[in-house]
Amino acid sequence: MSRSRICLWLIGNATFVFCFLSPMLAVLCVAIPPQAPIVYDLRYSAAGDHWVSVKITPAAIIAAPAALVIPRTYPGGYDQVPYDSFVENVTAVSQEGKTLTCTKDVDGPRWKIGQKGESIAHIEYQVDVTKMEDQLKSASASSKVRPGYVGLLGYSIFAYVDGLERDAIRLQISAPEEWPVLTTLDPNAEAPKSTGRADAADYYALADSEVLIGPDLQLRRLEGKIALIMAVYAEGEGDISAEGKLAREALDRVQEYFGDTPFPTYTVQLEVLRPIAGYDCSFAQEHVDSGTFCVNTDKAITAQSSSQQRRTMLFQCAHPMAHSWIPKRAYGVGYRPVTWEMAPVIDTVWFNEGFGRYAALEALVGGMPEADGRAARERQLSFLRGILDSAPPFLRRMPLVMLSREASLLYTTDFRTGKNVFARGALMAAEMDDRIRSKTQGKKSLRDGLRALLSWSARNQRPFEIQEMSTLLSDATGVNVHDILDRWMAPQP
Repeated sequence: MSRSRICLWLIGNATFVFCFLSPMLAVLCVAIPPQAPIVYDLRYSAAGDHWVSVKITPAAIIAAPAALVIPRTYPGGYDQVPYDSFVENVTAVSQEGKTLTCTKDVDGPRWKIGQKGESIAHIEYQVDVTKMEDQLKSASASSKVRPGYVGLLGYSIFAYVDGLERDAIRLQISAPEEWPVLTTLDPNAEAPKSTGRADAADYYALADSEVLIGPDLQLRRLEGKIALIMAVYAEGEGDISAEGKLAREALDRVQEYFGDTPFPTYTVQLEVLRPIAGYDCSFAQEHVDSGTFCVNTDKAITAQSSSQQRRTMLFQCAHPMAHSWIPKRAYGVGYRPVTWEMAPVIDTVWFNEGFGRYAALEALVGGMPEADGRAARERQLSFLRGILDSAPPFLRRMPLVMLSREASLLYTTDFRTGKNVFARGALMAAEMDDRIRSKTQGKKSLRDGLRALLSWSARNQRPFEIQEMSTLLSDATGVNVHDILDRWMAPQP
């Protein structure tokens, strides 16, 4: 029985309490102080260093042996990424100051820390960020180090002690003298110099955040219902004001579509990088309340950019932003709780990527003149139909759950899975939306269903089952969409 329930029982049985248990009641009902956080000290010592150092100090001494784990995947990555191969010099110290043994698992991303009977006071390690970028060659998956800029993705550098993932965390950052420091855990356009500090509710919040430092980091704050921080590192020319204006419009449209403000500030980490042969700069990556965006210098927005380039950039902003609602806050089985060591098999990648894509499209269409919006919607749906029409027969014959499971691991590696899974999901969403609008004479739309799904997820704090999702959409809109779901889940003709 919990302490709170014991207190209620005791209060309801007052005679028994006061006669026999008064001393115990005082002890049981006393306020329990919150547990102290785990402290993560992140240090980048000097311009030109290839690595960052991390020190983890648990809130209390922990018994050895313990397991230090660094992720091999991340939410929305749909891939296996060997972040542990960039970790070096893992060391640990006992409460008595003794150096403990730290042994790497041959197969997995774990280190065994200490031996039975020993205690662990803190653990330290380094991450070779230059090696990471050289080997991963992916702007959305890798952290980066430049002479005047360091951009760190939390899941690529922060390990955790197995079993402590739910504990609160305090992040402390040390940077070279006079270097601005920003963490998306507590973003501020007036970034402090040389040091920074922020709190995370748990390891997930820390891992899905970014740390950005350096004199070449440009910061701007744009006000709105959700404040927008533009954190830009550019290796070439670009119009930061124009990029900020597009990001501001995209965020406003997405927020208006979903209707709520689940976070006070959204951070755009925008990296404008010189093109490098074999380096992928084409994907953005969503986070809880921020996004990592990368473009090559030849595609950056400038005063000479065409209206088509600006529209493309607008959608490229809106799509990852929509993911901060779907699937970050409404998600199917397999997405959360996160399995950090191995890419999970997810049955609803079509929802994550397809419904998220469609929501971003509708958010932008809603801000256009009616004729322009209809044309933009039809162009996107025509593009999606083209993906299905050109798909290999074996992909078309896959039930959507099977295709989603394949895409869980191969989304970018074999982008045929990624394209087809988001195309089927987005076209399903479009068909549901069309029916809901038609049956309700435009009084309701899929948006009402998605808002209800988000509210359900907030209340229940768990993944939805696929049939639960269609029931929630149907109940919220008064329009039955079960048959649409069933048709798109089946193999396609």
